[in-house]
Amino acid sequence: MTQPTPIRREAGPRHAVRWLRIVAPPSHSAPVSARSWCQCGFERTALDRASVLALVDAHAAHPTDCPLLGPEGSKAA
Repeated sequence: MTQPTPIRREAGPRHAVRWLRIVAPPSHSAPVSARSWCQCGFERTALDRASVLALVDAHAAHPTDCPLLGPEGSKAA
């Protein structure tokens, strides 16, 4: 699965710094996958339903540890 390469720029108040992509086909038996990545270098992937749910939680928690996003920036991203 080829992913687009995000353009690396300095974090600003109005542009995305982190991304979450989830692929969940409508069939319950179809494979589910997800990828979370941030300009700071944080990158994780998941390949089953339980791992995707854990990845969503990790993605939501990442702004507290991200060097590009302080407490103020986490609300913008």
